[in-house]
Amino acid sequence: MDMKALKVFLELARTCSLRQTAEKLNTSPASVSRKLDQLEYQFRTQLFDRSHSGGKLTAAGEVLLGRARLIVGEMETTLQLVSDLKALNTGSTTVYAGGAIVAELLAPALCALHRQHPGLRFHIHEGRTSELIDALRQGAADIGVAIFTPEAGSPFVRRSVPLDHALIVAPDHPLTLQTHVRIQDLARHAIAIPDESFSLRRTLDAECLRHGVTLEPTFVTGSLVMQKELAIRGAAALVLPPECCRREIEAGLLTSIPFDRPDLVRTQLDLCVHPDRALPFAAKTLHDTLALSLLRRAEAHHALPSGIPKE
Repeated sequence: MDMKALKVFLELARTCSLRQTAEKLNTSPASVSRKLDQLEYQFRTQLFDRSHSGGKLTAAGEVLLGRARLIVGEMETTLQLVSDLKALNTGSTTVYAGGAIVAELLAPALCALHRQHPGLRFHIHEGRTSELIDALRQGAADIGVAIFTPEAGSPFVRRSVPLDHALIVAPDHPLTLQTHVRIQDLARHAIAIPDESFSLRRTLDAECLRHGVTLEPTFVTGSLVMQKELAIRGAAALVLPPECCRREIEAGLLTSIPFDRPDLVRTQLDLCVHPDRALPFAAKTLHDTLALSLLRRAEAHHALPSGIPKE
């Protein structure tokens, strides 16, 4: 199958316009139309319903769209693998990080890998876990790192370890007088947490419900930067993994107080890849680095979760 025709088709599916597709690919509308005709001849069916004002994919076109992304992605991966054989320690990979917290945990691994392989290039996107799974499914991402992947994304999870949270506050916060905090303490102090679309919030709400605690957060924000700033200024307490605030804690701007039960607020950190896709050198190197990091985190919890072999 003609890869150029598939790439034209993918762009046409995005723009729904022969003219805009031609402009994007620096070609002519007639050339775009010929590539589309070629695909429609191969599949013996109409893929794109043309009109003077634009157009849209037919049902057959929608079926091809999902597969075309994977086919093009696989071809690009294959080309990268061949390139890697000719020049090791080069190449690029696309990583999706499911939320700002993950970005904080992912950055050290990326920095260490860059020092070891300066020829590698990384394209990093931050978004919701659902976007991460879609990107993997469509071949737009090589690797995903997410907190609490939903059941629909379980086939993509390669490694998983627990991620325990603590209360993060300014050094002069009243709760620093306690060696541990209880879930009931959250209801008596201003807190800043994300909305219900975040797995952390759902986990926290479920735990509060179990203890009969009504949670009324003062600040609702998914921005990790905003949460930290509110905590540093003493306006709110946070519920986060201490690793996400390590620099601020070491600088004396914030402090971490454990919950009375270590697993009181626990999510999980998942390393995700497409189960049927071979990883090029850059992606495999990052995958192996992250897998080792997650393995060490699991061992730090004194127990390995199921599905994580010692390597």
